[in-house]
Amino acid sequence: MTDARARMRSPAGSGGRARGRRWPAAALLVLAACGGNAPPGGLEPPDLFAWAQTRFDDGDYGSSATGFQAFLLRDPLSALSDSAHYMLAESRLRGGKELDAADEFRRLATGRPNSPWADDAQYGVCRAYYAASPKVSLSQEFTRRAVEECQRLLQFFPGSELREEAERELALSQAKLAEKSFTVGEYYFKRRFYESARVYYEKALSEQPAPELMPELLEQLYESYSNMGFDNEARTVRDRLLNEYPDSEEARQLREDGDG
Repeated sequence: MTDARARMRSPAGSGGRARGRRWPAAALLVLAACGGNAPPGGLEPPDLFAWAQTRFDDGDYGSSATGFQAFLLRDPLSALSDSAHYMLAESRLRGGKELDAADEFRRLATGRPNSPWADDAQYGVCRAYYAASPKVSLSQEFTRRAVEECQRLLQFFPGSELREEAERELALSQAKLAEKSFTVGEYYFKRRFYESARVYYEKALSEQPAPELMPELLEQLYESYSNMGFDNEARTVRDRLLNEYPDSEEARQLREDGDG
């Protein structure tokens, strides 16, 4: 975990050994069936938390998820419950269960908005959806959700120490959406369907594309406008390409063709 997401509360700081209910063997078996090894049945809650934390540190995320879930069921009112809930979600994420992780992070962020872990959890929702986002050629629904969840953190937790990380994750998600729109626009552009290409290129521009995509995007949007007879729009895009990316291959080609 990064420093910003590693604000773990030590079980020893919970003010003694909180006694919980006896852990039913049948319940342990149910939890173990969800993935990972079940914790020993006789552990008191602080020891159960420590057991799960050790499994997490060892990279055994299935077992750590089982342990943190067992802790939450055993002692839901513990001072460590928010930490356990966060670590349960983080275990899900690192174990490759991104959508389960998103659900757990969201429950913590929305159910405990005043918790010290609320902003971590909200950022976790963003991270989980971005992790679930497939390659550009496929549907980008989860990428769009990542954008929404990162924006939610910036809106509702403006003072969070995770703000810069969320902004970076947001930029990556937006750039991926823009690349998807550009890819669709390019499909139409190569087939000379310039109106359809224009729609997707404009959409890509609105989605904050990565800087390295901009020259090619502007050049193809310029060509689309020109072929449609949108001279004013074409001129505006051409000028932007020449002024903002003068050293790009696309700008150089425009100048050589006499369009610069």
